[in-house]
Amino acid sequence: MLRKFRERKHGFTIIELLIVIAIIAILAAVAIPALLRAQKSGKESAALQVLKSLRSAEETYRVKNKTYGDLTALNGATLSTVAESGTETASGYVFASTVSASTDAYTITATPPQTDMTTYTMNETGAITP
Repeated sequence: MLRKFRERKHGFTIIELLIVIAIIAILAAVAIPALLRAQKSGKESAALQVLKSLRSAEETYRVKNKTYGDLTALNGATLSTVAESGTETASGYVFASTVSASTDAYTITATPPQTDMTTYTMNETGAITP
């Protein structure tokens, strides 16, 4: 009878399977937060690049029209693909602008898709503040 028990030892025991599952769970617990941080950082970086692009578009628009334009005007002049209060696809940020013709100034705000991300604001000097 002891020989029959030894001969049937094929495959994995339940303990071995549980150990493998535990190792996979530990690896996932370490990797997923790092992946989410990298994704968040990438979206914030994309939003900053869009703001820098919008600054260039604003300056080009001002040279042609003697005043700054809002995002709708920039979009209409084919200087930008970001629409007013529209979501930019790479970052997920929503961009909105205000233009003051009397003071020759503008402000563009980038609002993040998640509350734990940074909101950015840029003015006519090109200064970007978190």
